[in-house]
Amino acid sequence: MKFSALCFTTLAFIPSFSSAAAIPDAVHLNGTLAKRGGEVNYLANCQQTNSPTDSGYPVSHIAWYANVDESLSGNDLVDSLSNEYRDWSLGGAYLTWEGRQQNIYFPDSGVTVQTHIDGDAQSRPFTAWAGWAQRTSDGKYFNCYKDNGRQIFNMLHPIIVGEFHSLLCRGIYWCV
Repeated sequence: MKFSALCFTTLAFIPSFSSAAAIPDAVHLNGTLAKRGGEVNYLANCQQTNSPTDSGYPVSHIAWYANVDESLSGNDLVDSLSNEYRDWSLGGAYLTWEGRQQNIYFPDSGVTVQTHIDGDAQSRPFTAWAGWAQRTSDGKYFNCYKDNGRQIFNMLHPIIVGEFHSLLCRGIYWCV
């Protein structure tokens, strides 16, 4: 019995159809895809304390993580932390992130990040676009979104026996 070339060509596609049916759905029908990984800068307001009885003082930082997935527990070790900043025109309060450019320096890398958060960004809902930031060393831009004040990290460092240094930081904005 002779088979035509057309018959063999048709039979060649059957394995690809049968194996395609075995591939599961990548996402549940009611699920969404999310971008994973990538760096993130948290514009954070923090409370610095130097002893168990010290009420502390306010400081602002940018906390940089190389991978956003490793920054979500509320206690993940920061990959890089900026210098501390305070607004001395307001008596040493947190920086005002909104409505003015801030130039934030990272001493471990020599990098500066400029922030440009809209003046009305605090009135926007959680996850709303709030402005942008730029890393000046390579010109990379980041879109910034409003955070909900959640704890980003709490670093405890012993100074001497019975005393410690604590830095508790809460996210005001995140920039990706």
